[in-house]
Amino acid sequence: MEDNTMPDVPSTEAAAEVPTDDQPFAGFPREELLAFVRGVANIVAADGKVAEEERVMLYGLVHQTGLSILDEDVKAAIEAELAGPSPIEKVIKPVTNPLLRRALYQTCVEVAVADGHLADEERLKLVEIAGVFGLNSDAARDFIQWTLDSIAIEQRGREIITKL
Repeated sequence: MEDNTMPDVPSTEAAAEVPTDDQPFAGFPREELLAFVRGVANIVAADGKVAEEERVMLYGLVHQTGLSILDEDVKAAIEAELAGPSPIEKVIKPVTNPLLRRALYQTCVEVAVADGHLADEERLKLVEIAGVFGLNSDAARDFIQWTLDSIAIEQRGREIITKL
Protein backbone atom coordinates (compact mmCIF):
# COMPACT_ATOMS: atom_id res chain seq x y z
CA MET A 1 0.00 0.00 0.00
CA GLU A 2 1.46 3.33 -1.06
CA ASP A 3 1.38 6.37 1.25
CA ASN A 4 0.59 9.47 -0.83
CA THR A 5 0.45 11.93 2.07
CA MET A 6 2.94 14.75 2.29
CA PRO A 7 4.19 14.96 5.89
CA ASP A 8 5.59 18.49 5.64
CA VAL A 9 2.37 20.05 4.38
CA PRO A 10 -0.08 20.95 7.15
CA SER A 11 -3.63 19.83 6.67
CA THR A 12 -6.29 22.36 5.82
CA GLU A 13 -7.83 21.81 9.23
CA ALA A 14 -4.57 22.53 11.07
CA ALA A 15 -3.93 25.63 8.99
CA ALA A 16 -7.35 27.01 9.90
CA GLU A 17 -6.52 26.82 13.60
CA VAL A 18 -3.63 29.27 13.43
CA PRO A 19 -4.48 32.92 12.64
CA THR A 20 -2.32 34.51 9.95
CA ASP A 21 -2.02 38.08 8.69
CA ASP A 22 -4.40 37.38 5.81
CA GLN A 23 -6.80 35.42 8.07
CA PRO A 24 -6.54 37.11 11.48
CA PHE A 25 -9.78 35.55 12.75
CA ALA A 26 -9.10 31.94 11.77
CA GLY A 27 -9.57 29.40 14.52
CA PHE A 28 -11.77 31.48 16.82
CA PRO A 29 -15.16 30.04 17.80
CA ARG A 30 -18.14 31.32 15.82
CA GLU A 31 -19.87 32.48 19.02
CA GLU A 32 -16.91 34.75 19.86
CA LEU A 33 -16.71 36.09 16.30
CA LEU A 34 -20.41 36.88 16.31
CA ALA A 35 -20.01 38.71 19.64
CA PHE A 36 -17.00 40.53 18.12
CA VAL A 37 -18.99 41.92 15.18
CA ARG A 38 -21.96 42.68 17.44
CA GLY A 39 -19.62 44.67 19.69
CA VAL A 40 -18.37 46.70 16.75
CA ALA A 41 -21.95 47.27 15.54
CA ASN A 42 -22.81 48.43 19.06
CA ILE A 43 -20.05 51.05 18.92
CA VAL A 44 -21.06 52.12 15.40
CA ALA A 45 -24.57 52.84 16.69
CA ALA A 46 -23.52 54.33 20.04
CA ASP A 47 -23.83 57.94 18.85
CA GLY A 48 -27.32 57.33 17.49
CA LYS A 49 -26.29 57.68 13.82
CA VAL A 50 -25.25 54.96 11.40
CA ALA A 51 -23.69 56.34 8.24
CA GLU A 52 -23.67 54.24 5.08
CA GLU A 53 -19.85 54.20 5.20
CA GLU A 54 -20.01 52.70 8.70
CA ARG A 55 -22.41 50.01 7.53
CA VAL A 56 -20.13 49.15 4.58
CA MET A 57 -17.11 49.00 6.91
CA LEU A 58 -19.03 46.78 9.32
CA TYR A 59 -20.08 44.39 6.56
CA GLY A 60 -16.44 44.23 5.43
CA LEU A 61 -15.42 43.32 8.97
CA VAL A 62 -18.06 40.58 9.04
CA HIS A 63 -16.51 39.16 5.88
CA GLN A 64 -12.99 39.38 7.39
CA THR A 65 -14.07 37.32 10.37
CA GLY A 66 -15.26 34.56 8.08
CA LEU A 67 -18.91 35.15 8.97
CA SER A 68 -21.50 36.06 6.36
CA ILE A 69 -24.01 38.89 6.48
CA LEU A 70 -26.24 36.53 4.50
CA ASP A 71 -26.54 34.23 7.54
CA GLU A 72 -29.79 35.11 9.26
CA ASP A 73 -28.34 35.06 12.80
CA VAL A 74 -25.44 37.31 11.80
CA LYS A 75 -27.65 39.79 9.97
CA ALA A 76 -30.25 39.82 12.76
CA ALA A 77 -27.63 40.37 15.47
CA ILE A 78 -25.95 43.24 13.63
CA GLU A 79 -29.17 44.93 12.57
CA ALA A 80 -30.50 44.71 16.15
CA GLU A 81 -27.39 46.48 17.48
CA LEU A 82 -27.53 49.14 14.76
CA ALA A 83 -31.22 49.78 15.48
CA GLY A 84 -30.74 50.06 19.25
CA PRO A 85 -27.48 49.13 20.94
CA SER A 86 -27.73 46.66 23.82
CA PRO A 87 -25.72 47.09 27.01
CA ILE A 88 -22.15 46.57 25.79
CA GLU A 89 -21.24 44.20 28.63
CA LYS A 90 -23.96 41.78 27.52
CA VAL A 91 -22.83 41.96 23.88
CA ILE A 92 -19.11 41.33 24.43
CA LYS A 93 -19.35 38.80 27.28
CA PRO A 94 -18.89 35.78 24.94
CA VAL A 95 -15.50 37.13 23.78
CA THR A 96 -13.13 35.31 26.12
CA ASN A 97 -9.95 34.89 24.10
CA PRO A 98 -7.39 37.55 25.20
CA LEU A 99 -6.16 38.14 21.63
CA LEU A 100 -9.69 38.59 20.34
CA ARG A 101 -10.51 40.89 23.26
CA ARG A 102 -7.58 43.19 22.44
CA ALA A 103 -8.49 43.10 18.74
CA LEU A 104 -12.10 43.99 19.60
CA TYR A 105 -11.02 46.90 21.79
CA GLN A 106 -8.67 48.18 19.08
CA THR A 107 -11.35 47.86 16.40
CA CYS A 108 -13.94 49.60 18.58
CA VAL A 109 -11.58 52.50 19.25
CA GLU A 110 -10.76 52.85 15.56
CA VAL A 111 -14.45 52.77 14.61
CA ALA A 112 -15.42 55.22 17.36
CA VAL A 113 -12.83 57.83 16.35
CA ALA A 114 -12.88 57.28 12.58
CA ASP A 115 -14.58 60.64 12.11
CA GLY A 116 -11.88 62.37 14.19
CA HIS A 117 -14.26 62.88 17.11
CA LEU A 118 -15.13 60.73 20.10
CA ALA A 119 -18.74 61.16 21.25
CA ASP A 120 -19.42 60.86 24.97
CA GLU A 121 -21.50 57.71 24.38
CA GLU A 122 -18.62 56.13 22.48
CA ARG A 123 -16.08 57.06 25.17
CA LEU A 124 -18.27 55.57 27.91
CA LYS A 125 -18.64 52.32 25.99
CA LEU A 126 -14.89 52.10 25.36
CA VAL A 127 -14.19 52.60 29.07
CA GLU A 128 -16.75 49.91 29.86
CA ILE A 129 -15.21 47.48 27.33
CA ALA A 130 -11.76 48.00 28.86
CA GLY A 131 -13.22 47.33 32.32
CA VAL A 132 -15.16 44.22 31.29
CA PHE A 133 -12.08 42.79 29.60
CA GLY A 134 -9.78 43.72 32.50
CA LEU A 135 -7.53 45.76 30.23
CA ASN A 136 -4.97 48.18 31.61
CA SER A 137 -7.06 51.36 31.92
CA ASP A 138 -4.09 53.70 31.41
CA ALA A 139 -3.06 51.85 28.25
CA ALA A 140 -6.67 51.83 27.05
CA ARG A 141 -6.91 55.62 27.51
CA ASP A 142 -3.51 56.09 25.87
CA PHE A 143 -4.60 54.04 22.87
CA ILE A 144 -7.69 56.20 22.41
CA GLN A 145 -5.60 59.37 22.53
CA TRP A 146 -2.93 57.91 20.24
CA THR A 147 -5.60 56.99 17.71
CA LEU A 148 -7.12 60.49 17.83
CA ASP A 149 -3.65 62.04 17.50
CA SER A 150 -2.86 59.78 14.54
CA ILE A 151 -6.01 60.87 12.74
CA ALA A 152 -5.20 64.54 13.41
CA ILE A 153 -1.66 64.05 12.06
CA GLU A 154 -3.00 62.37 8.90
CA GLN A 155 -5.51 65.20 8.38
CA ARG A 156 -2.77 67.80 8.89
CA GLY A 157 -0.58 65.97 6.38
CA ARG A 158 -3.37 66.07 3.79
CA GLU A 159 -3.83 69.80 4.42
CA ILE A 160 -0.13 70.47 3.93
CA ILE A 161 0.01 68.37 0.75
CA THR A 162 -2.87 70.34 -0.77
CA LYS A 163 -0.88 73.54 -0.21
CA LEU A 164 2.19 72.25 -2.09
